[in-house]
Amino acid sequence: MRIELALDAVADAAYDRSYFHKARGRIWRGLENDNTFAETHDTNHGVGFSYSNVFPWGEIEEGDRRYFRIASPRRGLLDTLIAHFGRERAFEIGQMRFNIDDITGHAPDVGEAGSTGVLETGTGVYCGLGRQLAEEYNLDTSKIDAGESETKLFWRPKHGMEPLQDAIRRSLQQTHELYGDDYYDGPTEVDEPLFDRIEPIKDDVVYPVRFQPATAVDLTVLLSKWRFGYRVRDETHRYHLNLALDSGIGQRREHGFGFLNLTEKTLPRAGD
Repeated sequence: MRIELALDAVADAAYDRSYFHKARGRIWRGLENDNTFAETHDTNHGVGFSYSNVFPWGEIEEGDRRYFRIASPRRGLLDTLIAHFGRERAFEIGQMRFNIDDITGHAPDVGEAGSTGVLETGTGVYCGLGRQLAEEYNLDTSKIDAGESETKLFWRPKHGMEPLQDAIRRSLQQTHELYGDDYYDGPTEVDEPLFDRIEPIKDDVVYPVRFQPATAVDLTVLLSKWRFGYRVRDETHRYHLNLALDSGIGQRREHGFGFLNLTEKTLPRAGD
């Protein structure tokens, strides 16, 4: 599930390219009075949402119409935000100032077994390879040992695609265990891959972005953007793909990374 906010700019503004922390803060304002969500604000596992950037991208003039999407596998979280945004129509991300004109709900679905399609990352994927995962793939951990990469390595093309896909599946498994449907096996509990085709969207596969996870913390992180092709194998696979749409992929999703959009879908033909 996801909601889309239709935003009308109330002032001219430069597009804030380091919007992550400010956008997250605006979302949390809508959740802070609900103890169901507020108690997980400072935990490691998070409350379970992802969000887009303000789009279309570009400099903002008063009166411009822009959009912002928030996705979550937790219907109650989105209901709380809908109620909040219905009351509090001001939507500010730093100097980007808007009023919410309309709120709509959407439930994108990858389709029944046999359906094919494409998921694209609307925001960059944050993929940090921890020591355990790096050692499983025989990657150089000297930067971790020296304390130069916090406790993780940012994924780069030289590491190969398998560690990236494995990290995506593991983070989605965590979401499944916290907020998913326990009727199904999780993404790491099946042998088949999540996607059958992966293509980078940007020519420079990884790119640096300034990121402030907190007001007094200023980091530069490496992100990547992807186009994921799929063919739905069965209902479990359908559940995994829809869970990725609801929660995003990769790490730091509640900071605005790894938001997914369904850009193509073809249902199976009769008799397939």
